[in-house]
Amino acid sequence: MIMRILLRSLLPVLALASGCRDGDAGGTEDTGADEVQRAQRGELQWKRNAALQRDLMRALELPEDGVCNELGRGSCTREIHHIALGAADPLRIGLYEPLPDTLVSTPIVLDRVVMSACVNRADLDRGGAPVVFTELDFGEAAPAPEDEAFAATVTALYRRLLSRDPEAHELTTLGGLTVDDAGEPVSAHEFAVLACFAIGTSSEFLFF
Repeated sequence: MIMRILLRSLLPVLALASGCRDGDAGGTEDTGADEVQRAQRGELQWKRNAALQRDLMRALELPEDGVCNELGRGSCTREIHHIALGAADPLRIGLYEPLPDTLVSTPIVLDRVVMSACVNRADLDRGGAPVVFTELDFGEAAPAPEDEAFAATVTALYRRLLSRDPEAHELTTLGGLTVDDAGEPVSAHEFAVLACFAIGTSSEFLFF
């Protein structure tokens, strides 16, 4: 169920850049073509294991061992998947420098870590005093996009994960996560996890 909703609703949230209309400085007629502008800042860097864990801990107020644990064997970011997340391992495998490029498994591991952190935070908020999802009633269905609880929840996640408020079109896009493929409301817990995952796997969060 979750994956079907993600495939249908998540792609617009994850867009890294949009085309920009660029008029001719000389005053010639605009052709109307959309052009992608070259970034003016330096090359973006993806968040490696320590940075990813630190930012999820801060944003979702999770303890170090509460972000992602792989089947009780150890931390996803510090032990199990640390190579795929850009760390070195000189003691066990003789890897003294991090690999220069991402691995094939890196995107999957990133999704795994963020999803685990979001599920753990939603579970904690459902089972005790809410910290992040303070406006959701976990005993009920997800709030409708026009409800104040929806806007408050999404805004809180944007502020925590991206340090900004959501734009109107982003609120509209995330509204699709409140219902399933049949148009029926999902649970508040499922919405909390999906909204957190959508924002936490955006390029804006995973790169700096």
